[in-house]
Amino acid sequence: MKKILSLVFILFVANSCKTKEIVPIPPTLGIVSASELLINSARLSSEISNLGNQYISEYGFVYSETNAEPTLADSKISHGAVTAVNVSSLTFSDLVQGLKPSTNYKVRSYATIASGTIFGAVITFNTSDIIQPAIKTDAVILVFENTAKLRGILENKGTYDVSEYGICWSASNVIPTTADAKSSRINNPNVFPSIFTEDAANLTPNTTYYFRAFVVSNGITSYGNVLTFKTLAIRQPTIETLAAQTITVNSVKVNGVVATQGSYDITEYGICWSQRFTTPTTEHSKSKIIGNISNFPANFVVDIYNLPEGGTFYYRAYVISNGITTYGEVFTYTLHVDGFPRLTTDNSFNISNLSQRLQGTILEKGDFGITEYGMCWGYEDAFTTPNTCQNKGSILGSPTIFPNVFTIDATNLNVGTVYFYRSYLISNGVTTFGTQKYFIISNN
Repeated sequence: MKKILSLVFILFVANSCKTKEIVPIPPTLGIVSASELLINSARLSSEISNLGNQYISEYGFVYSETNAEPTLADSKISHGAVTAVNVSSLTFSDLVQGLKPSTNYKVRSYATIASGTIFGAVITFNTSDIIQPAIKTDAVILVFENTAKLRGILENKGTYDVSEYGICWSASNVIPTTADAKSSRINNPNVFPSIFTEDAANLTPNTTYYFRAFVVSNGITSYGNVLTFKTLAIRQPTIETLAAQTITVNSVKVNGVVATQGSYDITEYGICWSQRFTTPTTEHSKSKIIGNISNFPANFVVDIYNLPEGGTFYYRAYVISNGITTYGEVFTYTLHVDGFPRLTTDNSFNISNLSQRLQGTILEKGDFGITEYGMCWGYEDAFTTPNTCQNKGSILGSPTIFPNVFTIDATNLNVGTVYFYRSYLISNGVTTFGTQKYFIISNN
């Protein structure tokens, strides 16, 4: 009995001194969550919910756009070994950059222990799409013959900065692009929505155009909706012919009015006339005014000289704009003779190589007294204004007998020069001229 008790004691002691074996416990990996998803980055977060009882030499994330179950051979973010002590769990998070836009990625967490690498569950996430700026073709603000003001709206910015935006247009392309005509600005707006206008120039009058707004961002051009406009037809100024009034027996004062402006500046306007042609043009005789008009309607008056005494002529107003002549209505007028003084320009007589005797005749005195009469003359290239004299010889007062023949000597003339001359008289403050004639001083 004593031997049996001793054996039992020995077995008990032997069993108590034997080393207890440790059972390995691997780490437990949590589910990955993806946040802050942008076009080329994302934030990944996970945890090791139970660190287990083994040394973790490395942990982090592995991800791939092609591998359905990414491994360490794919892209990874490593946190190295777990160095924390007296903790049972560990959370970790990383901002992954350098990703592709609009791409589906697979990701899972991992932890490496002595026996190998343990992976968590696979999840997927998508990076954001690249968003282009939103552009709208808004309206036609103003339209003229050759220009138009067009408006667009940049509604939002998109992912990248705007490098260019504006309006493009075409008369032939119903879906215009920046390869057609365009007007744009190179900058990045600071405020959205941003309303802008562009001037379309060098347009063809009376033509339909297609246009749309565009914006360039990240090298990509986006367009708004297509709208249309039609340029105005060219408008000529309108002109009216008004009444004429006899000034002398061979001159009249004619009135006209430029009623409306038209599309272009006015370069010339006045009265044209003819004794022969019933529809006179500027190719016949004319009295003109040079220059543009700023206020409309614009009344004007011109004087017509050297008409036959008591003669009838046809006349009408005209205006020239953009190289095109527009005419008013044709009127007919007969000069009055009764009550007006009448005179003629007669022949000239050579006195010397440097002088000429000029003769005129006052046929009738008229209803008012004559205060001055005589002859005026000038060079061929200087005697251009019908109602003035470059040079003149005058007699003050009035003759008492009619008809009255008188002479004036033109002196200090140039040999070989053509001179124009005519008689004149002043009555009641109005100058009446005789017909225009000419002479040449010869070398003989």
